[in-house]
Amino acid sequence: MPKLVCLSGMNKGEEYDLAPGDNTIGRSEQNTICVFDKKASRQHCKVILKDEGLYVEDMNSTNGLRLNNNFITGTHPLKPGDHIRLGQTVFLVSDRLAKQPDALSDSEQQRKQQKYENLLQQTAFQVTKTTALRKLKTDKEGRQTGFLSFFQREDGGN
Repeated sequence: MPKLVCLSGMNKGEEYDLAPGDNTIGRSEQNTICVFDKKASRQHCKVILKDEGLYVEDMNSTNGLRLNNNFITGTHPLKPGDHIRLGQTVFLVSDRLAKQPDALSDSEQQRKQQKYENLLQQTAFQVTKTTALRKLKTDKEGRQTGFLSFFQREDGGN
C-alpha cells in the first residue's frame, strides 16, 4: 500500500497510509493528513489513489505546491521516490512497509539512553539577556536568503 513519509517539518518522522480515493493534506484538522505548518493552506492539496495509479493535485493553495522541487498546478502522476513539498513540510512517496524496530537487550537500551543523555548535556545552553536566537529564512524557490535574529533588549523596552 502506498504511503507518505514526512521528511521535514513539524510532522517529521510520521508515516501516513494512503486510502483509495482522495487523501487531503493541509492545516485543517478536517483533512486526512493534518500538517502543522503555517505556510500550508487549510486545504493545500490532495493525493488521489486510483486503480490506475497515484496522483497529486494542488487545491489552489496560497503558497503553491512542489513536486520534486518544481512548482505545479493541476493534477500530476506520482511514483515511489517523488517528493511533495507544501510550506516547510516535505513528504516522500513510498510503497514500502514500515520498518519494525529491532528488539534491543536491556544493556543495549541503557547504553543508548546514556549516549542520548550525554548528547543532551553537550548541546544544552542557557538563555541569557544577550542570547540571540536565529531562524534561517528561505525564499519561494527554497534558497537560503539569510536569517532572522531575536534577542531581548537589556533596557526592557518594547
